[in-house]
Amino acid sequence: MMKAAILALGDELTCGYRLDTNSQEISRRLATVPVEVVLHLAVGDDMETIHRGLRTALDGADIVVITGGLGPTEDDLTRQAVAAYFGLDLVENGEALMLLKERFARRGRTMPLSNLIQAQVPAGSQIILNPRGTAAGFYLETDDKHIFVTPGIPYEMRGMLEEFIMPRLRELVGSDQHVRRAVIKVYGLPESGINERIRPMMERDRNPLLGLLPHRGTITIEVTASGSTSEEAETLMEADLVALRAELGRYILSEDERDLPQVVADLLLERGLTIAVAELGTAGLLAVCLTEAEGAERWFQRGLVFGSEQQVLGVAGQERFGDEDTALALAEAARQVGDADIGVGIGPVIMPDATASERPYGAAERPFGAAERPFGAVYVAVNLRGQETCRMISFSGDRNRVRQWAADAALGLLRLRVLEMPSERSGENPTGNGAEPSDWLWAERKSGDAGG
Repeated sequence: MMKAAILALGDELTCGYRLDTNSQEISRRLATVPVEVVLHLAVGDDMETIHRGLRTALDGADIVVITGGLGPTEDDLTRQAVAAYFGLDLVENGEALMLLKERFARRGRTMPLSNLIQAQVPAGSQIILNPRGTAAGFYLETDDKHIFVTPGIPYEMRGMLEEFIMPRLRELVGSDQHVRRAVIKVYGLPESGINERIRPMMERDRNPLLGLLPHRGTITIEVTASGSTSEEAETLMEADLVALRAELGRYILSEDERDLPQVVADLLLERGLTIAVAELGTAGLLAVCLTEAEGAERWFQRGLVFGSEQQVLGVAGQERFGDEDTALALAEAARQVGDADIGVGIGPVIMPDATASERPYGAAERPFGAAERPFGAVYVAVNLRGQETCRMISFSGDRNRVRQWAADAALGLLRLRVLEMPSERSGENPTGNGAEPSDWLWAERKSGDAGG
């Protein structure tokens, strides 16, 4: 398999002002050729630094995709740096210049002289026209290396990637390789737990190739299979998908790239359920998650956000609670006030460094984990038509991070509880066999593993 490196240029990347999303998108597309991406590298707008980055990329790869630095300003040095690195002159491309002038004319603007450089490319390279912007890209083949250069603006880069780079790479790789890719999203198992379950499938020299991509509590498993025919690649991929389904079962969120909020929204809609939430510790984050999907008014009834335990006491009508009681009372209050099938309640987030006065309801006795790795704790409750479930969850990090993870965990528990409902259509329990599903999930949360 040919190897590729991606070189992203720009001070805005190395200074941290912008996130390099281009490299991620290019890598995902190149994997379907298939081309193995072995390096991501971001460098600033400096000629010597660009040369060092280009040298590193060329040392390890047959293909180099460069993005950024094709603007008209003094710090846009990519075309000059590539030309100088290979000892080439910059030459003006007539077609690129014509398109550049036409673009300014259509907008009724006079083209500044500084934009002329955007029609220049290293001698001997092939122009990559840019109908989406002003800067032309180029393709240079030298010493069995293939260098593609595009603007850094994602919209413009994407056009060149699809219209020029991908077709050219398919020609280079040949028609004897066919790739199929699938994605499985998992929630409720930590990355290490998934790895243990599917360890034999994670070997780097096998086909299909599997990768684990964590984002908060969701782990995305990418399956990339290659074969001499599309049927062979499809068969290899499907065999791995069957094995993953058997190993991961109810923890699989989706196989169509849907994330946790969308999966929960679709599940509520499918079951004809409505929901209301009452949040103390997460400050409304759960309500935001539940209303992300289009058409949320069909399932979301009410969101209550409390700023203090005193406010909760007034709504719930009790004098004093333990942490679990608080979450349960919030869930019941949400269901009643929202006239919903489901109520979800999230109690206070208690951080390990809180003073005694900041730990209400006897929270000083709560186990927070090892001193060298403290974590915050919060109770989450689900009331589904009067059937109550409450779990304590804990994550490492500051209060904002704990809140974000807690909102996701509430969605995870909600999903499992709805799945446990007998299907009104079939009369069967769709979760299949087995032990109570949330025990494992929340045991992992208490260990702090899933919290990173």
